Amino acid sequence: MKSLRFLNIVLGTLLLCALTTQVQAKDKEKPLEYSIQSAGSANQGYYLVEVSAMVDKAKQVSEDIVLKCAVHGVLFRGFAAAQGGTAQRPLAGSAMQEMQHKEFYDAFFQNGSYKSYATFVNGSMKTTRVGKQFKVTGIVSVAKEQLRRDLEKAGMIKGLSSGF
Repeated sequence: MKSLRFLNIVLGTLLLCALTTQVQAKDKEKPLEYSIQSAGSANQGYYLVEVSAMVDKAKQVSEDIVLKCAVHGVLFRGFAAAQGGTAQRPLAGSAMQEMQHKEFYDAFFQNGSYKSYATFVNGSMKTTRVGKQFKVTGIVSVAKEQLRRDLEKAGMIKGLSSGF
């Protein structure tokens, strides 16, 4: 009888640990939810984009989430034309690149490397509540030429001189 009670306690503890770990993993694996479009023309070598990111908690509202979504969008989604700007295709070519080089891009976005390619335009951040979520919108300048060069050196994307 004691061994059955002990077994139940151990199994209950393991189940609780597994559920806690699963919840933490879900938070980390949640895909970015955002929209991106041109915010007008920028200096040569840069894109000017307007990004609207959705976050679940007020503590997640920051410029960092907008910067991260801007670089992610330039790399894997491209963006639509708006406000006098032109539409652009994804820099990495396709969203499949992110899956093919998952370890590289996970590290790139988790350690904050993306921040060196994006600059937030001062005074452009707006936050609104949409249901239970928060919509964070801002304008970001993305250094497309530097980003392309660094990703070419890392072997993540093909160079423009490699041909078609």
